[in-house]
Amino acid sequence: MILLTMDTLGGIAQFITVLVLFVAVLWVTWAVTKWMGGYQKGKWAGGNIEMLESFRIASDKYVQIIRVADKYLAIAVSKDTVTVLSELEESKLVRRDDADSAKISFQKILEKVREKKKE
Repeated sequence: MILLTMDTLGGIAQFITVLVLFVAVLWVTWAVTKWMGGYQKGKWAGGNIEMLESFRIASDKYVQIIRVADKYLAIAVSKDTVTVLSELEESKLVRRDDADSAKISFQKILEKVREKKKE
């Protein structure tokens, strides 16, 4: 039989208190991050400037396609400069449909991996 002394009970109570506080801090951090993300998204939604696509060509150099009002521009972005490469026609842009790839859940991916393991 295990005898629980006051020191042991105090240690267990202290551990549980620290664990509850840790979980509470994690939850508050998650909630604030989620709220700020939604706030920032709402703040920028519907603006006149939108980045459509970005392609990395070097460690600190990118080519981006952006929309400014009703014009589409190809720009080169580096550490210190931004250069307009050309204006693009909207009809020439190829739009990828990322909606299907974004909707794939982790559970579906996990099921595919499990099926491959069984084979």
